[in-house]
Amino acid sequence: MILGAIIILLLMNFFILKNYYLISKFFNIYDYPNNRKIHNVKTPLIGGVIFFINLTFFLIFFEFETNYYNQKYNLLLEKREIYLYFVFSTIIFLIGLIDDKIDLNPYLKLFFLGLSIFIFLILCKSALITELNFSFFEKPIHLGKYSYFFTTLCFLLFINSSNMFDGINLQSGIFFFIFLTALIVLGAIDFFILLIIISLICFLILNSKGKIFMGDSGIFLYSFTLGFLSIKIYNLDIIKNVEIIFILMMVPGIDMLRLFIVRIYNKKSPFRPDNLHIHHLLLNKFNYSKTILILFFLITIPFVTFLLGLKSYLVIIVYLIFYLIFLNQLSYIKNKLE
Repeated sequence: MILGAIIILLLMNFFILKNYYLISKFFNIYDYPNNRKIHNVKTPLIGGVIFFINLTFFLIFFEFETNYYNQKYNLLLEKREIYLYFVFSTIIFLIGLIDDKIDLNPYLKLFFLGLSIFIFLILCKSALITELNFSFFEKPIHLGKYSYFFTTLCFLLFINSSNMFDGINLQSGIFFFIFLTALIVLGAIDFFILLIIISLICFLILNSKGKIFMGDSGIFLYSFTLGFLSIKIYNLDIIKNVEIIFILMMVPGIDMLRLFIVRIYNKKSPFRPDNLHIHHLLLNKFNYSKTILILFFLITIPFVTFLLGLKSYLVIIVYLIFYLIFLNQLSYIKNKLE
């Protein structure tokens, strides 16, 4: 049954590849060029739609596949959990879709995302971070009544940092793909992760040609899903400490922190768009191909270093130092060009 589902999944995404323009016309949501953007024509924002179509297929699949819950490595343990995830991922997706269409106020958008995630955590306890295990502490830190607030904050930080990291073709798609690959390497083997990867490959093929963009609907849906899976894997003890999750998420995270600091220092809203994102700094010096290659290495270096045996907390420290030195060099280059 699973083999048949994979074949159907592949055929469905192949159909999407060949007929993506039909989806684009139906939703009629486009990203229009302006002085901040490097594309010159309006481009469909349907990356999230492609993923949502695949999620709907998964919902139909597990209704008929009774053996899914008996598999050794399945991450979604019961039907109630799958239904809750699907309902709230739909809400997150729709918030992003509306934002793509009418450009919501960032604070209003943050409120609706936070409220949706908070309610999801109340109903789905398996997605809740209740304790923090560190490799350099013997005893875990129990969060108690702060679990709901802390977990909601983690979701929002990851969603927002992923959104700010989505700047040029392939950038966010490569990040999500490396993230999913890392989860598999760590031991998270599941049909659900395979489904996400297939939908992401479909997006990457179209995005590499500039045919479609991810859009907020895609960023919100992918980052919410990866956040959910990371917590699940952590709670199932597949990931042993929180530093490993931080390593997977920290590249867009530290760039978001840098942007917030710079904007607040300049007395601007931390959510106000500008041309100071990491991809903007890279494009000031390098062409598109080199920029993507550098971003690929920036994303993969932390996890690969961890796999090579460096302690997780040392990976974080060393990478932060490297990032600051690298950023300083980019700023120097930018100043020279100006």
